[in-house]
Amino acid sequence: MIKPESSDPSMSSSVTSDVAEMQSIGSPGELAFLKGKRLFIPISLGNHYYSSNVMRRLVKDFVAQSDQAIIFLCDRLRLLSYLIRGKRDLEGINFSISKQMDQIVAALKNVGLELYSNGRVENWSFCQNDGRYAQLLSNLTHAVRHDPVLWAELEANVRRALRVHGASAEMDGVECAHLQAEYIIEETALSVYMTEIVGFNFEVYRRGLGFVDYLYDYHPLTIKSLTGKSILHKRFVSLENYG
Repeated sequence: MIKPESSDPSMSSSVTSDVAEMQSIGSPGELAFLKGKRLFIPISLGNHYYSSNVMRRLVKDFVAQSDQAIIFLCDRLRLLSYLIRGKRDLEGINFSISKQMDQIVAALKNVGLELYSNGRVENWSFCQNDGRYAQLLSNLTHAVRHDPVLWAELEANVRRALRVHGASAEMDGVECAHLQAEYIIEETALSVYMTEIVGFNFEVYRRGLGFVDYLYDYHPLTIKSLTGKSILHKRFVSLENYG
């Protein structure tokens, strides 16, 4: 991986008393706090956690209580995960991803999503043509590469992800690590974009995301600098706390 460059003072991310506001909220069975909130619900394609029962809970317990909810199918991240595993047949990859998205949309229809006008399904096309997302992704990449502390944390997350999920035996290790870093950066940018910029500030996911959680917990000033916000509004709700 590329070595970190000199730190940019404008992206200072020292820990201050202004602690990150992202947190797990509530306790099992207590979802009344979602009433009237705007939810960002990312779904990882190929993640077997999202069974029909989990989909039903998402719709009946989460979407139903919200003001608005976007169920976001992470097709771009799924593409990167195939590349990390050494797949190179882009036509075949795109066909598989399209099929997986169709299956999830059908599953959501089966559990009644269409009954709720406040809920909708989106994918990467929602943000890929938005200049705000492109700028955020560029600025985040720049910030991480120019801050040795952030870079070291990213590399630790890359190593951990490759240990857990595996990598292609045929791929060059440097290339594989680069793709995994790209995955983590884009996953982080999506989370910040949807919650802080678009305003769907309650993120509902299976469990926390390592790198984005780290930024909110220890480098909130970096997130504020990236988004131009004086106050961060992201809240995290873990599905695994409501099983």
